[in-house]
Amino acid sequence: MRFTIPLLAAAGVVSAGLYETIEKREDTWGGSVSLGPTKSTITNAVTTLIPGAAPPTQNGVLFLWPGMSNGTGDLVQTTLESWADNSWCGASSGQWCVRASLFGSFGQLDGDSSAVSGTDQVRIEYNLESDGQTWKQYVWQENRGSHKLTGTGPSPTARLVIFFLPSLTLPDLTCAGTFFHEEIAGIMLTSNRYGTGTECNDGCTGTVAAQKYKDTVITLAEADTTFGSTISKAAGATYSGLTSSQGGKVWTIAEINIPAMQ
Repeated sequence: MRFTIPLLAAAGVVSAGLYETIEKREDTWGGSVSLGPTKSTITNAVTTLIPGAAPPTQNGVLFLWPGMSNGTGDLVQTTLESWADNSWCGASSGQWCVRASLFGSFGQLDGDSSAVSGTDQVRIEYNLESDGQTWKQYVWQENRGSHKLTGTGPSPTARLVIFFLPSLTLPDLTCAGTFFHEEIAGIMLTSNRYGTGTECNDGCTGTVAAQKYKDTVITLAEADTTFGSTISKAAGATYSGLTSSQGGKVWTIAEINIPAMQ
């Protein structure tokens, strides 16, 4: 959540060259699966994460996430988080905190938070609106019907809405869990990389249970028949059921499995 650049570099969601110019951290990583870059751009990405129980105690900070990037270090990302004290989101021992966020040169913008249990099926969707500039994040629990996890707005949704405007003169605005942020035109207007991450900071207690991502679907603006060949995996992660449809415009991964770190 707060330190996403290193693992995105390792997973291929952010370029290693860019990472080297920003900062190095002595962090550790769990398994990951990533795709990209695509010759096209991503317009929608959706997955369902079953996180497994969080560590009962935590020595550092541990994050689980699917994230998107355009290779510049700017990220669209929803994270499940384990801190030494997770009471800030109402979580109890063995639960995660979840929130939607955006990371870039401006820092981090976060939506509201909520507690998630290990057996919950957390659906996470990123959608590029028709204006080509607005990314919306939706987070909800499939096994609880339309129970929303973060943000405000109509069921079944939790929304973190970021508008990127070309003007650099107006101040940032924040209201009711919806963030409006100005940024230089072209920054995170498109995304061409998607990947999962298991990120361990500050000597964290690693994952004690496996994670599963199911029914991951990535939709591109135009077909890219080579997108599937960019898939990679690390640290014991596996995937199955990689298929495409609509001539390479829609890509599906039936299941991603990430082993426990300990």
